[in-house]
Amino acid sequence: MTLGAVGAPGTLGALVRRRIEIPILAVVGALIVLIGIDTPSIWYDEAATIVSATRTWPELWAMLHTVDAVHGVYYAFMHVWFDIVGYSPFTLRLPSAIISGGTVALTMLLASRFGTRGFALLAGVVLITIPRFTWAGIEGRSYALTALLAAALTLLLMRALRSPVRDSRWSAVWPWLAYAGVALVSVGVFVYLSLVVVAHAVTVLVLTSSGTLSRRQLFAFGRTVVPLGVVCIPFVLIVASQSGQVAWIDPISQRTLTGILITQFAPMNPPFAIFTWLVVLIGIATFIVARRAATTRARAARDLMAWVLPWLVVPTVVLVLTSVLVTPLYSPRYLTFLVPALAIAIAGGIVGLGRLTRRATRLPGAARWPRMRSVPWTALAAISGVLVLALLTQPSYVAQRGAEAKQDASWSKAAWRVSEVAASLPADASPAVVFGSIAYHPAATARVVEYAYPWAFTSLDDVALVEPIGVTDRLWETAEPVDTAMLEGDDTVILVSSGRDREVNEAAIEGAGFTEVDRWHYTNLWVKVYDRTPVPLK
Repeated sequence: MTLGAVGAPGTLGALVRRRIEIPILAVVGALIVLIGIDTPSIWYDEAATIVSATRTWPELWAMLHTVDAVHGVYYAFMHVWFDIVGYSPFTLRLPSAIISGGTVALTMLLASRFGTRGFALLAGVVLITIPRFTWAGIEGRSYALTALLAAALTLLLMRALRSPVRDSRWSAVWPWLAYAGVALVSVGVFVYLSLVVVAHAVTVLVLTSSGTLSRRQLFAFGRTVVPLGVVCIPFVLIVASQSGQVAWIDPISQRTLTGILITQFAPMNPPFAIFTWLVVLIGIATFIVARRAATTRARAARDLMAWVLPWLVVPTVVLVLTSVLVTPLYSPRYLTFLVPALAIAIAGGIVGLGRLTRRATRLPGAARWPRMRSVPWTALAAISGVLVLALLTQPSYVAQRGAEAKQDASWSKAAWRVSEVAASLPADASPAVVFGSIAYHPAATARVVEYAYPWAFTSLDDVALVEPIGVTDRLWETAEPVDTAMLEGDDTVILVSSGRDREVNEAAIEGAGFTEVDRWHYTNLWVKVYDRTPVPLK
């Protein structure tokens, strides 16, 4: 369980075959994430994935020229996925769950570079308990993929730095090409992943200054990342030109500290965050105590700090400084790619706690309890730490799988109600649907509920729709306010709205001769049914 020498060179496949616990825990992690994956209602960000990935290729390309270029590669991936399996809330989130299992495997491989099999296993288990990790695994967005790519990039850089710097053979060149290629894809998936490369630059500089790496290795890294940065400039400029889409991000304030210390890794779970940071600080304290030692274990601890701390700290610092000096860009969930680093740091802190306890039992004052020296303190610390983390993460895990877990969205409930109403109508009925506002997002309408649950609205006429998604190069459709003329020929109207514009919609519907006959109120959403008022006989 204790930290040991940095792992010897070898292919990842061979390492996995020798360590069967890696694929086993990866599968377990994916299954844990999969539980209840389709229970939470779809919410706004996931609706953006749906309306983007279900466009045709030309329509998606046109949209990316005006909005969401930052997510273009992910949308393309999901487009292919939906072509294969079709869309449903389950298939929307399934890739994230599978990817989460892969992240567990890569995190264990990373941890194995710094310690024993027990240490790698501990890091994998810790990762599964982190609330931000399990949140990303049931999110139809790219967050889980960013964590996987960050771990993959770090492993590839480790492999590249082991390549003979004077050797021009393919075996020495391909690791650098692989690192550059995956970095390029990573920036395309989510531009913030470029900050992982910045963190790697800090790591390489630290290891070079300490003598662990040579100047030739430093120059090899520079020869790889400088052209990479140049190639990425046009894409970054396109993303910057669309920065208005993140205008919702708050400026840096006192709340930012809460975001960094709690929301970034443990949303709405301060006890988990407090315990986590205490353990990480213990790990840092252990490193400080052992920094002058010449043992293999101490060298491994120094390497761990050099790799993990920049990954954990640099992206956050860069985003906060950019938000202060240029424009607000910091959002806690955008830094999901830090969770593998946090898992390894927590594992190091737990091991450090065990080592500090063992040292304490060897102090002169502890001689009266000789049996304490024979206790396996590191293993005991690992078991205790995992149990505490599992206990603290349980409220987050359960809450993440609630029906309204995502921004209080009750869209699934509203869609189910609409489908029930539509199914109860006579076969010759002519029903219309009117979409009002949606909570929290003034640029969109309640049509997002239809995009998320299209089968509930197939028999309804969207009378106010002008340009559906795909026709326009914007993210959402174009519609007009409902008026009485739109409802001619309809005998039933279903209104779906958050209620913000309820009076306008209700006035238009009632002005067309309809009377409300039923209503249901869900969190931030109304479903109302109107029938045409019979014209009295003269």
